[in-house]
Amino acid sequence: MIASTRFVVIGAGGLGGPIAYALAAAGAGAITVADPDRVELSNLQRQVQFSGSDIGSPKVFALAGELCRRGYPAARVRAIDGAFAPESAADILDGAGVVIDGSDDLATKFAANDAALARGIPVIVAGITRHAGHVLCARAGDGGCYRCLFEGPPDGDEPPTCADAGVLGAVCAVIGGEAARAALALAAGNDACGITIYDDVTAPAPPRRHRISPRPGCPACALAPHRGHQRWAS
Repeated sequence: MIASTRFVVIGAGGLGGPIAYALAAAGAGAITVADPDRVELSNLQRQVQFSGSDIGSPKVFALAGELCRRGYPAARVRAIDGAFAPESAADILDGAGVVIDGSDDLATKFAANDAALARGIPVIVAGITRHAGHVLCARAGDGGCYRCLFEGPPDGDEPPTCADAGVLGAVCAVIGGEAARAALALAAGNDACGITIYDDVTAPAPPRRHRISPRPGCPACALAPHRGHQRWAS
């Protein structure tokens, strides 16, 4: 099933790079990557798919080129130099089997969650900051989603981005790898729903995994196609 699945990766930076690498190496049927940003010098500390020669280039084209240099067929990569938003969702999610958000923007994460669930597409939302990160997997009718847990972007000032708060480069690999693992599990028909939390990847404590309870009145779940009974977290 992995070989026949189109994976949509939102974000081509610190998380999008390792996610795309892992999916390509696993034999993904096709990969779409969407990101509006250009490569900057400050990215190179944690976004290992880029080099100095990529500075100033669109991240999606640099990442697509790197996947092809590693042997992934160019015909199976779609690079979209633009942001994911409700108005662009239909085009970006065309043919998607699994959606993985690795963006650095909360509004994008909620948009990805909502648009994927409304189309009955499993979605993974991954986030990192400093030494910590999380990976949340949701599927219509199978527990709660990103909006069930966090409800919506906070009012007032946005929380700091990775560029503002800083992030240990290795965290990108750890969280990106977990997001890719979950995406491959979903594509293979396995149960990966819930959230995995890494409080500090440098600490000996293992990650914490939890199921998520559907939140009554969640607008994203209300629009999702029904897939049997909801399974609540224990």
